[in-house]
Amino acid sequence: MYNSELHFVLREYDRIDNKIRPNTKSLLVPHLEDLEYKLRPGMVTLTWTSMNIDGYLHHVHQGLAKLE
Repeated sequence: MYNSELHFVLREYDRIDNKIRPNTKSLLVPHLEDLEYKLRPGMVTLTWTSMNIDGYLHHVHQGLAKLE
């Protein structure tokens, strides 16, 4: 379940990032950096046995919704 949810999060990030027009991307840099900050624990500290994966996914979903 976590594997498919994490793949979904990455696909959503790519989908939203691709919707941003190049001429407006510079205006959204703070928001993109905030989302990357939210994604970072999934790349650095979380493992499959971590107890806080659900909280991490919820936090990332909120960031994706905010950016979109």
